[in-house]
Amino acid sequence: MTIAIASGKGGTGKTTLAVHLASLLAHTASVTLVDLDVEAPDDAAYFPEDSTLASEKPVHVMVPELTDACTGCGACAAVCHFGAIVAIKGSVGVNPDLCKGCGRCVSACPAGALVEKPVRIGMVTARSGSGPHLVEGRLDVGDIRSTVVIDAAKKTARDTNSQYIIRDCPPGATCPSVKAVHGADVCVLVAEPTLFSVHDVTAAARFVADLGIPAGLVVNKAGEGSADPVAAAAELGLIHLGSIPWTESMARAGAAGRRVDDDPALKGTLDHIMQGILRLAASQGNEAAS
Repeated sequence: MTIAIASGKGGTGKTTLAVHLASLLAHTASVTLVDLDVEAPDDAAYFPEDSTLASEKPVHVMVPELTDACTGCGACAAVCHFGAIVAIKGSVGVNPDLCKGCGRCVSACPAGALVEKPVRIGMVTARSGSGPHLVEGRLDVGDIRSTVVIDAAKKTARDTNSQYIIRDCPPGATCPSVKAVHGADVCVLVAEPTLFSVHDVTAAARFVADLGIPAGLVVNKAGEGSADPVAAAAELGLIHLGSIPWTESMARAGAAGRRVDDDPALKGTLDHIMQGILRLAASQGNEAAS
């Protein structure tokens, strides 16, 4: 079963839920926790004991380069949707930083004047230890092609063949978020009781619904705000899977990048949330829940 942990705004507690749920499930099942927040991955910091590097693979996109065969016709620029190729009065230029590696330009060039070469944009690492398998996607500094790195990290996670794959997704409702959630069996949206969070998780819930993925809501920092995410969830047709109350000890642990596996109240909440996830998957006829 693949469980995507997502949100609207950042800082609501996605990573808190993802790392603790992965740690709990790893006691009784094979689990892979994959960090798809590739612009700022931090899941591995919560598992310092699992530091054995299993694999490290660079991620590339195939970027076109012009050869002397170019006639300046501009066919390549006409089909580029990303503004990576510009043709002005017979002069053609390629911006490799904007290229997404789709290959349309190469196919469109009547002179065969474009040759693709690999350009590194990020890295996917896998680690193992006593807890869950850890997979991390990390986008190179200054690059913008996060969805390619997300895809590579998702594939590495699938290849572990774990019973549970937990995706820690990037926040928001943009292309990286959609790419990270796509293909999951269940999506858990995390919100906090603030108007900002309720507004943004509403946008996230809509794209998850468009993907046809069953979803539920977890409220983090419960009791600390004035907004009501549970009421918003009901309006959106989301199941309330559970709430994690705000405590100073949890806040301090999160700020320090530490898990609090020994917190009995949190363990009980996580058990309740996981049972809700299984029921949600089963109610949708998802065979992964069997």
